[in-house]
Amino acid sequence: MKIKEAEGNAKIKQAYANAVPDICGVILSECEQKEGKVIVMTEEKKRRGYIKYFMAAASLVLVLGAGALLTNVYRLNYAVSSTVSLDVNPSIQITVNEKERVLEVKALNKDGGIVIGDMDFEGSDIDVTMNALIGSMLRKGYLNELANSILISVDNNDPAKGEQLQEKLTEKVNELLESDGFFGAVLGQTIRENGDLQQLAEQYGITQGKAQLIQQILDSTTGHTFEELAPLTINELNLIISTGTSSVEKVSSLGYASDKAYIGEDKAKETAFAHAGVSGQDILFYEMDMDLEKGVMVYEIEFKCGGFEYEYDIDAQTGEIIKNKKEVDDDFQADSQAPSGKTDDPAAGSQSPAPGTKTPDAGSQTPASGTNTPAAGTQSPGGNAATPPSSQQGGKNAGGTSTPSTGGNQAGGSAAGIITLEQAKEIALNHAGQSASAVYFDKLELDHDDGMQKYEIEFVGGYTEYEYEIDAVTGAILKYDWDHDDDRDHEHMPGGSGNSTGGASITLEQAKEIALNHAGQSASAVYFDKLELDYDDGMQIYEIEFVSGNMEYEYDIDAVTGAILKYDWDQD
Repeated sequence: MKIKEAEGNAKIKQAYANAVPDICGVILSECEQKEGKVIVMTEEKKRRGYIKYFMAAASLVLVLGAGALLTNVYRLNYAVSSTVSLDVNPSIQITVNEKERVLEVKALNKDGGIVIGDMDFEGSDIDVTMNALIGSMLRKGYLNELANSILISVDNNDPAKGEQLQEKLTEKVNELLESDGFFGAVLGQTIRENGDLQQLAEQYGITQGKAQLIQQILDSTTGHTFEELAPLTINELNLIISTGTSSVEKVSSLGYASDKAYIGEDKAKETAFAHAGVSGQDILFYEMDMDLEKGVMVYEIEFKCGGFEYEYDIDAQTGEIIKNKKEVDDDFQADSQAPSGKTDDPAAGSQSPAPGTKTPDAGSQTPASGTNTPAAGTQSPGGNAATPPSSQQGGKNAGGTSTPSTGGNQAGGSAAGIITLEQAKEIALNHAGQSASAVYFDKLELDHDDGMQKYEIEFVGGYTEYEYEIDAVTGAILKYDWDHDDDRDHEHMPGGSGNSTGGASITLEQAKEIALNHAGQSASAVYFDKLELDYDDGMQIYEIEFVSGNMEYEYDIDAVTGAILKYDWDQD
């Protein structure tokens, strides 16, 4: 059994040897012939190069990712996202990051430093910072019942984010002011970097936000300069905006600016009415604005009464009249009446504030031929009764016959203090020797010229054209012209022939006294710039101008009646 087993193993071994030929020598000889061409080794090196590049790229991605992460962290925490400025009179600038955390709070003027004090806001939330700053302004009296306005300006490169933050802060500050027992006035706006405005802000020591607000006021109104408005507080600027004609559409507003530091509109109005000698119940039109006049806050009051327009500038703090003016109301109609139904005689003579001063009564009855007769008892400034000038009693018509004098025609006053159109027509017709049924009227008009109301009447009778100008207050014929079909032009002026107006009833000295009394001045205290007798639309007028202190006065005095036709006071 063992032999058979041994033989079997030998046969198996021989079969295995025959199945796997011995080719070792062949393989070795092949290797010797192809020495140096080791393809497998080359492939191994290429795999290692790819790994190297992959590792480099991965490292770069990690570096970039870390850089982006660090940049984002810096942007969120340390980069300036918005600049917020607060203006009352203190000016403060706050820079915040993307998360609305405060980076820096900086005072832009001395008052701003007082408000900040030793408070450190770095890293604080913007709401907390605003709360502390507003509280400090209230405690230190920068925001109070006399000056309650604050301006909030936000600068952000993203307009939408800037506007959102501005609205949030405006509402926040408004709530803070209301909770402290009085109502504030909060102005809000967004701003963008502007080289010109930044230069102005640096020049005048203000924020760019305040510079932008001032520029908007200047763009919408006239009469001011940047230099004039820059020193004003935000409350003063807010009063100019809210009561005047300034349009600042890019500025939001909550609440109303306080005027409690001033005399108030009612007192200013009372002062103006008293000086003009009118009653509030007779006023036909009234308007009030607050404005700046040569560095002084003033109430600008305009009103209409009895056929005249009045303008007054009243010092808002002292109540002093800085400037006033009186002119004929161009919109006034002959049939206008004061609301109260009372007659308000706007006769050209102005009411003088000086006690005891008398001026000729412009409402005196006057013959239509041009003879001006002062009312009985009316004294000229010199104390003598005014003497009427000699006058030509009528003219001559085309046929050479004398026209009747209209001395019997009295200029009866209407409810508005002037004669009616029918009365003016009658004066002209009587002077021309015509009747209403025999003429055709081309023009019937109430006009205003150089502070005087007059009727312009034109009509045709036969072969003659007639033109008349009738004083609407006195009924006097200021000028008339007859024009005939043979082109002869026959023009007369009342009180003489040709263009003569006859002699003046009052002297230059009397006219000076009238103006000085009305202004409350004396001759020794003024310097006269102009003293002139002039002719204007057939009327003799003394034009008088003088200076007293820092005030300039201008007067037009009727040389016949002594009435003040126009006056103007202005601060020099």
